Amino acid sequence: MVRIETVYGPVQKYGVGAINVVFAHGSGIGMNHEFMQSVAAALSSKNFTVYLFEFGYMQQMQATGTRRPPPAVAKLELEFLALLRSLALTGPLVIGGKSLGGRVASMIVERSNALGWFALGYPFHPQRKPETLRVEHLLTSQKPGMIIQGARDALGCYDEVLGYELPAHITLSWLGDMDHSFKPFKAAAYSQTQAIERSVLDIEQWAKYTLKCSGI
Repeated sequence: MVRIETVYGPVQKYGVGAINVVFAHGSGIGMNHEFMQSVAAALSSKNFTVYLFEFGYMQQMQATGTRRPPPAVAKLELEFLALLRSLALTGPLVIGGKSLGGRVASMIVERSNALGWFALGYPFHPQRKPETLRVEHLLTSQKPGMIIQGARDALGCYDEVLGYELPAHITLSWLGDMDHSFKPFKAAAYSQTQAIERSVLDIEQWAKYTLKCSGI
């Protein structure tokens, strides 16, 4: 791992692949969380260079040890876009994230030079609030997206998501008997680690055949 200092905070760089992936964290976990590190390691073992970063509120959480909720998503959008400009990456770019990070990626992709976006566990609605949907921008989006979702995700399970009628350019991949964090229920056929490995394989195939990234 290489640490890059930017005016927006430190960035962790993994791998030397031809395709750049800027990967954002979930609402309650930073870039050093085991989930984030596992995804970065798995992606960088393919033909991806992975960049992990933290939004400002998460940097403050890490510095103070005090938990705090994320700010309005519009602020996170601006931070993500500013980081992309700061990195000024050349070559194919894909943006994505875990939960909140994936949602923000989906909201800025049209304003970036990214080929597409992905989410590992998209937060379709807050927990126990299925009527508060976060899909309006997805229905009018243009660039390809990929959502890898636990079939028993409390923020958007299989039956709920199928009813949203997402556009065809958003690919859905399901992890049976997995929750929002890809933790398995008793009936699951594989572990969280195996779920992450499978997710990376799905992203690799999506980048090759949907985004037409060469070198995969």
